[in-house]
Amino acid sequence: MTGGTVLAVERACTELAGSAPAETVRVRNGPKTAVYRVRLADGRPVVVKLFAANGSHGAADEARLLAAVTAAGRVRVPTVIGYGPVPGLTVSALVTTDAGTSTLGDAVRAGQMPRPAALMRIALLMAAFHTVKAPAEVPLAPSIGQQVSALAAHCPKQVFVRLAPALEVIAAGARLERLVWCHGDLHLENVICGGDRRLTVGERGRPRLPEYLVDFEAATVEVPEYDLAQTLVTCDALEPSDRLFVAAAYGRPVDTGLLDAYVAFQAARGWTYAAHREGRDRDAWAARLHLALPPQPGRTDP
Repeated sequence: MTGGTVLAVERACTELAGSAPAETVRVRNGPKTAVYRVRLADGRPVVVKLFAANGSHGAADEARLLAAVTAAGRVRVPTVIGYGPVPGLTVSALVTTDAGTSTLGDAVRAGQMPRPAALMRIALLMAAFHTVKAPAEVPLAPSIGQQVSALAAHCPKQVFVRLAPALEVIAAGARLERLVWCHGDLHLENVICGGDRRLTVGERGRPRLPEYLVDFEAATVEVPEYDLAQTLVTCDALEPSDRLFVAAAYGRPVDTGLLDAYVAFQAARGWTYAAHREGRDRDAWAARLHLALPPQPGRTDP
């Protein structure tokens, strides 16, 4: 998002949280969303997330998603303070409590948590999230069929051809009775560690992990292997041992052949949009593509 974001944060805090911002730090600024950590004049720490007007997922959508997760009592998410259009501007805003500044990725980089432990936490969080029923009234990310169609329009032919066997497995593995609510982008930076690391009990007597889950723009309804594959790709956990470990930590039935097929799809999709089209993190995505989608004999990776 570009232009007017500082003004949007100021108006969002004043109108939706009831207090002007005293200190503002930008966390992330993307084409469709921007995130700011703010300390309000009344002392409250909050997070302000701005949504572009042309996005399919807005502040009201994310607020409803957070409410559904909160009601289920299985996974922690930030508490919604306010949401809605920003007066005088074309963006909408979501204001939530600040769950903390340290992500699982930060904990791993600082040596506070071994990487396998962080991957296990993500798998447990995903298993808990997959038990939550998706709210029917909230628009979700495109289905796998729509994603494949969009990918075919942008992915270089030599890569898409190599993806064909995986797509056949995905098509054969579609089972309506196995569909779950998928986060769609569950990786180390979308899990906030929070201050209290103890396991607690939710409203319905179920155990609840201490970490907070954030960023639901990619939430969709799919088979669990779709979500697991996206996590494996974005967490660089693509070696066979990593795949087996995450699937085991997930603790629910997993079709390993279908998981491998989705890994290939998620890697090709990420490489196409991030490295090929946007020129971002080319080396990292090339490595992921190589591990997820080995080159055909006589060919080299893109």
